[in-house]
Parts: sequence; C-alpha cells; structure tokens
Amino acid sequence: MAKNEASADPTNSPRTVVVGRATLINADCLTWMQERPPNSVHAVVTDPPYGLREFGEVEKAKLRTGRGGVWRIPPEFDGSKRMPLPRFTTLTAKEQLAMRAFFTEWAKLVLKVLVPGGHVFIAANPLVSHLAYLPMIDAGFEKRGEIIRLVQTLRGGDRPKNAHEEFPDVTVMPRSAWEPWGFFVSRAKG
Repeated sequence: MAKNEASADPTNSPRTVVVGRATLINADCLTWMQERPPNSVHAVVTDPPYGLREFGEVEKAKLRTGRGGVWRIPPEFDGSKRMPLPRFTTLTAKEQLAMRAFFTEWAKLVLKVLVPGGHVFIAANPLVSHLAYLPMIDAGFEKRGEIIRLVQTLRGGDRPKNAHEEFPDVTVMPRSAWEPWGFFVSRAKG
C-alpha cells in the first residue's frame, strides 16, 4: 500500500491509511482490540460517539427528517448550515448506565493492547465525561489530568424540547465554552 493511500482489501479487513509514522484504522474498535496482541499500541486518541441512543435506527430516521428525537438541528448561521448535535440532557439513567457499560468494556480492551506507560486522550464534554473517565480509572488507568479545549458555541444547550418557538431565548444548560479531554496513562502490568 502506498503511503497516505487507503487500502482496498477485499478480505473485509479494516480500511487503513498511513500518515507519516501513524496508521489510521477504520474498524469497530471493540472487535479490533480483541484481535490485537497485548502491549501492541502506544497511544489512543479518541472522540467517541457518546450517545448510544442517537445512533439507533429510530433516532437516525428522526435526524434525517429534521424533526423530533434527541438531535438538535442548529439554525443556519451566516448562510452556513451547521451539523446536528445530540442532546445529552435527554439521556435517561438507563442510557447513562449503558454508556458506562460500553466504556467499561472499552477501557479493559484498551488496557490490554496498550503498552505500559501508554497514553490515552479522550475527548468529552462536561455532561458525559464522568461516564468515560470512571471506567478508565476502574480498569487500572491513572488519570493524569485534563486538557481543556476552549470552544465558542453560539449558545448553550438546546431550548426546551418542543417549546422552541414559545421560549426562543431560554436554554436548558449554560454555554460551557470548554471541553475536557481526559489524559490517562496505563500503569505497569503485572
């Protein structure tokens, strides 16, 4: 495979792209990590999809029609159409437990494939970071801190659901203006 060129592997193995000394792999991460040998990855940088709910068929259908569901369809700004965003404030306790269960499995697999002293960066937001960070610590990672990414959104969370026109200036959460990126290190195994 030529550098920076996606592989067209007919055997259904993951699509890969090489960029410098890094290899980017497009695959289901849980399956891919289960198949990797231990201590074979030096670092993980991820911006995971946090909502298990919004990528279900029902919610994706609502997204495509632009009506209802957990997706917030932002208004156009200066003629630019903005991408839909999930409303994390709509997650039920059961959905939050499912998210935490996903990250518990994910953290165990990352710990298996990561070399001792390997690093993990996890992009998050203030509403769901704990659902990813606590399973990392429980799996045996050491939290070294957070890198704070400053963001400037147009406003905070979505207006009250089904009351956009009635309360155009009300928001259900303040504008955070920051995103926490958790920084973890794998401890020595043994």
